[in-house]
Amino acid sequence: MLNPDLDRKALAEQWAVDGRVRIENVLDAEVAERIHEALREKVSWRYIYNFAGRNEARPQEEMAALTPDQFRELMNKIMSAASRGLGYYYCGYTIGHRDEDTKDEELRFLHSVFDYVNGEEMLSFVSEITGYDDLKSAAAQYTRYAPGQFLTRHRDETDDDRRLAFVFGFSRNWHPDWGGLLQFYEQDGTPRDAWAPAFNTVSMFDIRHIHAVTFVAPYALEPRLSLTGWFRARPR
Repeated sequence: MLNPDLDRKALAEQWAVDGRVRIENVLDAEVAERIHEALREKVSWRYIYNFAGRNEARPQEEMAALTPDQFRELMNKIMSAASRGLGYYYCGYTIGHRDEDTKDEELRFLHSVFDYVNGEEMLSFVSEITGYDDLKSAAAQYTRYAPGQFLTRHRDETDDDRRLAFVFGFSRNWHPDWGGLLQFYEQDGTPRDAWAPAFNTVSMFDIRHIHAVTFVAPYALEPRLSLTGWFRARPR
C-alpha cells in the first residue's frame, strides 16, 4: 500500500528537525481513493464527545433520534466544556468490532487498511523515518469532522506506551478557511503553525507536541476524513 517512490532519507531529515513530518502521496493512489469512498459511503459513524468528564460514543441513529431540545442541551454542555479548553466532538469508527462488518466488502477493506498500518512494512517505514526502533503496533480509529466539530488543545502523552501520533488524511478539495486544521502550539499556548486537511497524506508527530483540530466551519462543503491514532512501543 505504501508509495514506493517516497524519499525516506529526506523524510527522516524533516523529522529530525523537531519530531514532525508531513508526507504527501503516502499510499498507492487507488488505495487512497477507495478509502475515501468507503468512509463517505459505507461507515456507520458514532458521535464521540466529552460529557461531564466522560468519553461518550453514541451511534448516529441515536443522535438523529434526539429531540431538538435534547440536542440543544447536549451541545450546550459540550460547548461549555470546550470554552474552558476541555473537550472534543467528532465522529469515529473504531477498529476492533468486526463481526457486524464482515458482510460488507468495503468495510472489510477499511479493516485491512488498519491491519496494514499495524503491520511490519508500515512499522519498519515509520521506524526508518523517526529513528524509533522499538515500535510494536498501532492503535487507531477512522474519524470524520463535520461542521461544528473539533478537538481542543492537548498532548497525547499518557501512561501507556505511545511513541508518536499519526493522521492519515483522506479529505479532497479542502479549503483552509473551512477549519479542521491540525494546529500546533508552543508550550505557553501560543499558536505555532498548522497543517490543513488533504488527500493521501500522513502527518506524524512526537506525542509531546501540543496540538488541536480546529473548529470546522458551518460553511465547510466536505467532511474532514482521516485514520488517526498512535504508534506504540514495546514495553521496556
